[in-house]
Amino acid sequence: MIEWLDDVWSRTRTVQFVEGGEDGGPLRDRTVLAELSDPAAVDAARALTTEGRFLGDICRCHGGPTILLRNAEGQVLASAGIHGHGSVSWQRSRFRDDLAVTDPAALQLFLAEQGVPDQLATFLPPLADLLGLHETNPQFRPAGEAGRRYLAERGVPDVLHPVLVTVTGQQSGELTEAQIDDVRHRLKTAMPSPTGRATILLSWLGRLPIPAEAFCGEGILVRRLLADLALPDVSTAAAGTRTGHVALGVVNLVMHSGDNGTLAAAVGPTLRQLFPPPSTADAVP
Repeated sequence: MIEWLDDVWSRTRTVQFVEGGEDGGPLRDRTVLAELSDPAAVDAARALTTEGRFLGDICRCHGGPTILLRNAEGQVLASAGIHGHGSVSWQRSRFRDDLAVTDPAALQLFLAEQGVPDQLATFLPPLADLLGLHETNPQFRPAGEAGRRYLAERGVPDVLHPVLVTVTGQQSGELTEAQIDDVRHRLKTAMPSPTGRATILLSWLGRLPIPAEAFCGEGILVRRLLADLALPDVSTAAAGTRTGHVALGVVNLVMHSGDNGTLAAAVGPTLRQLFPPPSTADAVP
């Protein structure tokens, strides 16, 4: 298989990332998500998708997106499905041997920065593990004084505590537009800087337990507040505050709002700091 990979990559002039996995239908009908023709970018894609350890087996999901290698005439030389965080399956039906890539964080960030959607989402499990944010009981923050400590632990600005202690975390995601306007006004008055608000909101979002509170409870409220901010302000906040919580907040936001690669580029250095390249001693042979 290694010899086969060397051969097809030596003849590759264009790399495409197309929508869908092994169940995505004919390759010619797929939407092209990103295309690389610059030799340096093609070389980077090759290194990130072929260096690692073969597992001798395949996962049971269909994967996606799919990598296509094309020669100078535009003919498809090979294809591979991307499976989760750092697994690539080259010509799966032929070889049935997934590759665990050496540097999964670099691969997923590379894809995200090219505009391939949903790649930052693969960082959710490792970030949740790193930060200890898998939910326990209660799933949602309680209301009243019992819930006040949760607000403090999550870095929620004091100015919002009088409003939020009256509702549970789950009810925070169900606030009316008038209630949201009140929260928005309080926050803006206390923190006039859009970048400052973005930093606080991303960190708050990245401190919510996964999945219920982060996706269905307070997470809804925080994402509604972030929606009022311009992308450059959110991007500046993401780039300027290199913490795991802000990084997870960005991942949560992108999972619900999408990204054209701007937020991926902004949070990339933080994710590389949290998930650095393997050392020579730890590298997968």
